[in-house]
Order: sequence, then C-alpha cells, then structure tokens
Amino acid sequence: MFELTKVEEKDKNIIYNLMQLYTYELSFYADENTDFKLLDTGLFAMNKYLKLYWEEEQRHPFILKYNGELAGFVLVRFNEENMYEIAEFFVLYKYRNLGAGRFMANEMFNKYKGKWEIKTLIKNKGAQDFWRNVIKEYSNGNYEEHLIRNNTKYAFYFKN
Repeated sequence: MFELTKVEEKDKNIIYNLMQLYTYELSFYADENTDFKLLDTGLFAMNKYLKLYWEEEQRHPFILKYNGELAGFVLVRFNEENMYEIAEFFVLYKYRNLGAGRFMANEMFNKYKGKWEIKTLIKNKGAQDFWRNVIKEYSNGNYEEHLIRNNTKYAFYFKN
C-alpha cells in the first residue's frame, strides 16, 4: 500500500539522503546544460533551493512509502509563472513497476489544483515517456508538451 506524507523540517534529512540517489541517477543524463557536482566527500552538491522547502509556504516536500518502507519523494512548488511545478521527482527502482510514480504524481495533481508544469532533462527519454503517459491519462489528453529554455529541457503543461 502506498502512502504519501508531507515532510516536516525535523525529518528533512530523509529528502537530503534520497536526493543523493536521485542526483546520481540524473547524472546519467548530464550534458553541457546540467551541473551534477560530485564533491570530495563523495556526495553530490545539493540544489541550493532544497532548504527553501521548509522556509517558503509555496513549496511542498513529500516522501512516498510502500508498506512502510521508503519508496521515493516529490518536491512540488508554486512557481514564478503561477503554475504548480514538479520540481523533483524520484522513485526507487524496485517500486517503479508497482505504479509508485503514477500514484505519487496523481496524488499531487489531486492535491494542488491549477496550471501545471513538469520539466525533464532533454536526454531523459524515460522520464518524458513516464510523464507523457501519466499526464495524458490524468488530463484525458488535454495537455501540451514541447522543448523549452532554448531546447535544453522538455516540458509538459496542463490544467486541472
């Protein structure tokens, strides 16, 4: 059984720790437009915006559990273009074929209503296929997708 829980500041290290796995995975799609810096400590440098998820009202950190075990996380924010955005999204491999990502995405879409933007790295075709399928189903095919940021990212847009 999947369970999605908002992460309080006292538990933010759960997100920080999972971000290491997530960043490692994203580093496979690195190009001249990405910066996945591995520090001398053997850890990846963290996104400077991560701490804001416990400082700003328009940012929402969640962890996903499956039968009580950590399965992933999602970071949602209300961005400068007045859209909800999946800023970061990660599911551990062993839970991907169980529908964990679809569950987590749909929970966020149901919780936050309005315009949505989901961006992917240009080389991450798996993420693009995932979001295309999930958003197409959720929006009944009423969505847009296209290249953005001088063709450096691929994005999906819809309203719920």
